[in-house]
Amino acid sequence: MLLASIDTRSEDELLWLLRYKTRRRIILAIGDAGKISATALRDSLKISTGSLYYNLRQLKRFVTQDNDRNYVLTEEGLKVYRVLKEKGTISSSDLISERPQGRFMKILQGVFFPLWLYSPLYERIGVTILLPALSFILSSILLIYSRRRTLLLHFYETAPDPLRIIGSHLLNIFILYGLITLLSILLSGTLFRRSEGESLSDRVRLVALASIQDELKFMLSLFVALLPLMFYPAIISVDKLFHLSIIPPKGTPLYYQVKDALLIVAQGISLPFLTALTAYGRRLNGTMAALVILLVFFISYVFYQMLTIGAIT
Repeated sequence: MLLASIDTRSEDELLWLLRYKTRRRIILAIGDAGKISATALRDSLKISTGSLYYNLRQLKRFVTQDNDRNYVLTEEGLKVYRVLKEKGTISSSDLISERPQGRFMKILQGVFFPLWLYSPLYERIGVTILLPALSFILSSILLIYSRRRTLLLHFYETAPDPLRIIGSHLLNIFILYGLITLLSILLSGTLFRRSEGESLSDRVRLVALASIQDELKFMLSLFVALLPLMFYPAIISVDKLFHLSIIPPKGTPLYYQVKDALLIVAQGISLPFLTALTAYGRRLNGTMAALVILLVFFISYVFYQMLTIGAIT
């Protein structure tokens, strides 16, 4: 079997990687070219920039960049390339052809799995700094004006103390970062696929904590991913500023119904952005990333109920 030419640790990962035709085509395209730029690779594969960078991150152990930022195969990547070229376990038609995705499906994927947002955040230093900074400023203004603080994916009324509100928002980013990272490591199964001689930290770095630069980018990207959640304080702020009476008087039954409905809408909008970031930044497939974020939402809901009941009693 041709996979025997690759060590056990790589073979386990290949079983997951080789299910995706786009990743096989990337390895083949780079191997055929020897070295290739991101633009040329994207054009030859006819895929979006977001999809390209997402899959390149998944292939981190098999693909690297040279000093001119061209993509080349690592030593393990070359072994995979030879396996694919020799077609030891995969048919030639499976390697070359891929059913084109319809326009409607591309639109749906872009809306509900917006990877396109995170490739510039990870690849362009200007965007990495500017977009999170703007997101943080806008979120802080909305939270201060609406007198809300955040904990995970829920909001709580608070005193009109700008520094405390901003500090709470920053702390929430750190909490989300830690929770998403921990759940990603646990649910990815990487801890249970260790081979002989491989340390626990080596397996963890396949999902997270590979470099300080990547972790900083992931944390900064959280400011952007959480911006849709600010729909909730935005509606409260607009209602308060223009006296629109969108939200009924506090204490009435309708007040809590409208407030909860607005919160659900805000959370629903933010979930795809958090899922895409988790998939991109934590090297998970879409399904696993969605499971991680749903667990984060569940934990957030449990805390919300506990704190709300505690406040009432």
